[in-house]
Amino acid sequence: MIRANQIAYEYIRSRIIDGTFRPAQRLVESQLAQDIGVSRNTVKKVLLQIEQEHLITLEDHKGARVLSPTIEEIQEYYEIRKSLEVLVVRSAVKHITDKDLGRMRSIFSEMLRLKEQQDYDKYSQCNRQFHDIIYEVSGKRIAVDMIKGIKTQLIRFQFRTMLAPGRSDNSVLEHKALLEALTDRDENAASLAIARHIDNVAGTIVKYKALFY
Repeated sequence: MIRANQIAYEYIRSRIIDGTFRPAQRLVESQLAQDIGVSRNTVKKVLLQIEQEHLITLEDHKGARVLSPTIEEIQEYYEIRKSLEVLVVRSAVKHITDKDLGRMRSIFSEMLRLKEQQDYDKYSQCNRQFHDIIYEVSGKRIAVDMIKGIKTQLIRFQFRTMLAPGRSDNSVLEHKALLEALTDRDENAASLAIARHIDNVAGTIVKYKALFY
């Protein structure tokens, strides 16, 4: 039973995040159960779990629907995230080690390779690992938990930003600037780099919103 729940959870959640299930799309329990190969009761339980992550809404007599935040709500999420990221990165500057930076350089090199191959799925995975090191060394557990909660809401949008014209090139430059600032232990430069990165992602979603809706 636990295995069936996990399979159903990963199936539904991953398709919300990668955009297969579009914002405002209705999710039919019977169809999901058939597609996944689990019981309808299992799907019902998993949808309740995913609702807690604010990725769907469950409506009486209507079933589940993928949440569709407005552009204004998305911008607000990014404004909040930017403030938290600046707090975290300033702390990371004070605690990051040469070993940590070495790990980040290796990840960044892989990001460059994946970007050239246009493998944006694996690029996004490396991107997450790159930022996770900053989160780990910062020591700001509460702020990091809040960031991760916001990123859960936004990941399905951020994932698709790489399809926007010029975004992959800009992403590489932004991560390079952040890595250089951390290497120099420059709090102000690191703060500016992460703020620009968050602003540019948000700006891409606003500019190319047709990619996301």
